[in-house]
Amino acid sequence: MPISLYVTVIGIFILTIWIIWNIINHRNKITVMTGMMISMVLGMVVGLTIGVIIGVLLSEDLFSSTLWAIIIGISVGFVAGLPIGLMAVLDGILAGLMGGMMGAMLGDMIAPEHQETLIKVMFLLFIGIVIILYQMMQQEFIKSKSMVSHPVVMIVLFVVFIVGYNQMGTLIPSADSLNNDNHQHGMRRTNNFVVQAEEYTFLPSDIEIKAGEMATIILENTGETEHDLEIIGMEAEIEEQPSSNNHTHTNNQIHLHTYPGERKEVSFTTNTPGTYRYICTLPGHEESGMTGMIDIIP
Repeated sequence: MPISLYVTVIGIFILTIWIIWNIINHRNKITVMTGMMISMVLGMVVGLTIGVIIGVLLSEDLFSSTLWAIIIGISVGFVAGLPIGLMAVLDGILAGLMGGMMGAMLGDMIAPEHQETLIKVMFLLFIGIVIILYQMMQQEFIKSKSMVSHPVVMIVLFVVFIVGYNQMGTLIPSADSLNNDNHQHGMRRTNNFVVQAEEYTFLPSDIEIKAGEMATIILENTGETEHDLEIIGMEAEIEEQPSSNNHTHTNNQIHLHTYPGERKEVSFTTNTPGTYRYICTLPGHEESGMTGMIDIIP
């Protein structure tokens, strides 16, 4: 899992615990109405954000993603409302239930090319809502004099975080292939997959697909120079696609070429089981390690 996804999940966890800790620490000063609002907001926003992430990671398994998102949303709403009373608990549970369902559905339905953007937007929206929620808690009952708690300081830190967060690189390396992710020993077994090209490696470097079924290969250039991908010796029936979306394929030879930041894809069917190499054909790139293996299984 990419470091940016770790940062996203850990960030949600830390900020949620931070708000809940402040609720517990100041529970004697919180009115029932304030507590109900806090538990509702926290349950909803956590359920919604986590639901989107799980919906993307478990794409096409809406039952599992919805179930996990609901469990997490309800749990957060319950814990946030518990120090206040049963009405706050009920508000938090219902909000977490609603947020989890909506988030899972949104994550599952969103187009693969927009999944990463959606997760980033939801995470930054989550942070923004938590900041507003904390400022409201400051005015109502925390009343801290800490410099970090000042609204201007928090906004500046938020902007700095946004800039750094956007520099962390790819959030979801394989939007389509995460459905059947079997990421063990560097192998991703699926008939739809993304190959990331950087200096000077392919990730994954070992892929397994089933013969006779249509597969889609996406070359994503995350490096700083141009790269291509060519599967050596494998004959395939290539699906015709818009010329803007793929490189020229001659003699049923799969060949994709990308510049930095580009994604190109091709869909194909091959009926010949075997093991084939894929390489970057640009001078010196194969020799530097840009090779991989693709296994076509019966």
